[in-house]
Amino acid sequence: MSSTTSLRSRTAGRGAAPRENPGEQTAWGCAPPYGLDRAAQSRLIWACLAIAIAARSVRFLLRFPLWEDECFLAANFIDRSYLDLLGPLNFHQVAPLLFLWVELTCVKLFGFAEWPLRLFPFVCSLGSLLLFRRLAARLLEGLPLLLAVAAFSLNYSGIRYAAEAKPYGPDQFVSLVLLTLAVAAWRRPHERRWLWLLAAVAPLAVGLSYPALFMAGGISLALAYVLWTSGDRRGWLAWTVYNAALAGSFALLLLLTRHQAASELGFMQDYWKDNLPSLASPLRFAGWLIVTHASELMSFPVGGERGASTLSFIVWIIGLAALCRSRRWTLLLLCLAPAALNIVAAMMGRYPYGGHVKFAQYLAPAISMVIGVGGAAVVHWHERRTGHGRRALVIALAIFSLVPLGTMARDFVSPYKSKTDARYRDFARWFWFDAEFDSEVACFKTDLGQEFAPGTFHHLGWSAMYLCNQKIYSPRHARGEPLRLDLVSDERPLRCVQFRAQVYKYDQAAFDRWLDAMQRRYQLVSRDTFAFPCFDQRGRNLLCLDHIDVFKFTPKANVASKLLRQGQH
Repeated sequence: MSSTTSLRSRTAGRGAAPRENPGEQTAWGCAPPYGLDRAAQSRLIWACLAIAIAARSVRFLLRFPLWEDECFLAANFIDRSYLDLLGPLNFHQVAPLLFLWVELTCVKLFGFAEWPLRLFPFVCSLGSLLLFRRLAARLLEGLPLLLAVAAFSLNYSGIRYAAEAKPYGPDQFVSLVLLTLAVAAWRRPHERRWLWLLAAVAPLAVGLSYPALFMAGGISLALAYVLWTSGDRRGWLAWTVYNAALAGSFALLLLLTRHQAASELGFMQDYWKDNLPSLASPLRFAGWLIVTHASELMSFPVGGERGASTLSFIVWIIGLAALCRSRRWTLLLLCLAPAALNIVAAMMGRYPYGGHVKFAQYLAPAISMVIGVGGAAVVHWHERRTGHGRRALVIALAIFSLVPLGTMARDFVSPYKSKTDARYRDFARWFWFDAEFDSEVACFKTDLGQEFAPGTFHHLGWSAMYLCNQKIYSPRHARGEPLRLDLVSDERPLRCVQFRAQVYKYDQAAFDRWLDAMQRRYQLVSRDTFAFPCFDQRGRNLLCLDHIDVFKFTPKANVASKLLRQGQH
């Protein structure tokens, strides 16, 4: 296009940038970097995507044991219906309603297991990679495009949440769908179908992802700016319908899940307390903003907590400055308005800002694009000073690639998130199959409805992992078959299994009453106890010591004879 050359020269620092044209079709960027033609650049982009797809697929296919955070949510799919998911969830969980329904559908179709529970996040993650490349190519070109794709695809969090039964991977995909439609509406102002399509998609987006509300709200502000600067009066009708659909679907979602949200709001606010800012002290608020953005929020492509993302944050600031200098106001609005709305929600105590990269997955596309722009500016500056820009680019891409390559190597060597998760699953694989082979096995909680330590199966703890692994690896529970007490005999005894958590007070008197009642019908043959030490993810600090008790019963002879005589009569 005729304006592309002049735009590239301005972004390289020669001349003043023009006022942004809302309908302009050119992308922000610069010429293919340092002797790389467009074909070479395209190959590098697809190489990044191939490595990212491979890392995500390896993590998914290795079928890591469910870890505690996944189990907290997954345990709610064991025996609940679609309508039951409207109410408060066990283990202090809150999740978007449509996401819960999609997960439950996968469980009903394919069974309760690691792969079905993670299938939807995995598909969303792969879709995000392909969708981001397409979206970024509409907004960026040259070196900014290459670095943006690398930052988005090669970071660890994208690999992790591609294979976790949590809504963070879908958050990213939903955000990208909304952004892609918004950019189409911006770049094709006379094709109003994109605005109407946004209005149709908005209810689904809000139902699948809570932070989609921030992205959708930021898009509304950006498109309002586009309509205002372009003088397009007819587009306001579609924009109004879009906002009405957004507000209406959000209100309906609040109504349907009001009991779920209300029951956990206090717990969540305490959990998020470090990420719910206040304007009471402007100086403290400014410091909080700097620390938050220099930590996990900006870990694209690398970074972490306690300021470990400072370099990414600086590059992001440089990218914002470059976009401001080029007066790309619509792109800036699309990248910043959702975060601003998130900060407002955080001030209201409704959703955290920063704190953990999982909460930033919906912002990953916007953050990655700005980092791509800032990274290109840094590489160009380095080229002008040293003449080794291409070497810097190759080193940067090689370092970024080490993240997914190292992750794949680690996953093959240690296919689990923590050793505690692996030990829990190994026990379940061994115990449930072997025990059910020659006996009837009853779980205190799921089969007998007995719970002698109130709160064990409702609050955070490894009981969720016990329930999930039981559902997966107990052949009878996996088939959904009831307990068969009529099959209990001397040759096929009854084993009753109790999970006992250290942190909850145990009602010994209630247990003794239950045991007395059982012994009126059965003979207690043995009692075995298995200790479960639970460590932190690094395996260094003991968090608690839980236990699994197994009581073995056989029928009493006089009871069996009486039942036999009753059957004869």
